[in-house]
Amino acid sequence: MAEPAAEPADVTAAAARWGPELDRVGLLSEREKQVFSLLGAGYSNRGIASRLRVTERTVKAHVAGILAKLDVESRLQVGLVAQVYQLMYQGTVSHSDALPEN
Repeated sequence: MAEPAAEPADVTAAAARWGPELDRVGLLSEREKQVFSLLGAGYSNRGIASRLRVTERTVKAHVAGILAKLDVESRLQVGLVAQVYQLMYQGTVSHSDALPEN
């Protein structure tokens, strides 16, 4: 069963809550954006490493960079920001296109 689409008011409220963090997404490198997107999709470090064909240590370094650039405290917060970012830009930005295939 598909999840219901987010209501515009929900997206607006979430965007207001995560506004500063959303503004800093542009600071991420292309690879960090890929990791950011996968974190938002709920992937573990191991899953991200497998998907991007890098080591888990490399993923951990990217996650640390993302945490610092977005100025958040946890990967959960990164995932929430990524979810809101995807909802706001789903019609104009396709993160999955930027990800390498397995």
